[in-house]
Amino acid sequence: MDRAQPVALLYFAASCATFLYLTFFDDYPYNAWNWLIAVPVNGFLSTIWPIYWALLHWIS
Repeated sequence: MDRAQPVALLYFAASCATFLYLTFFDDYPYNAWNWLIAVPVNGFLSTIWPIYWALLHWIS
């Protein structure tokens, strides 16, 4: 087993959890039109989740 594989799986799991949190649990009011914008933005933020959570923690 490669040493990078568990790290990649952990990163992917955190990315999925961040996407689910941003999409369903962040109390964002969705309608038919903003799904076109909000879901891709949530996908982008979930791929850079360490930066997102660090900035979120640092700002508040």
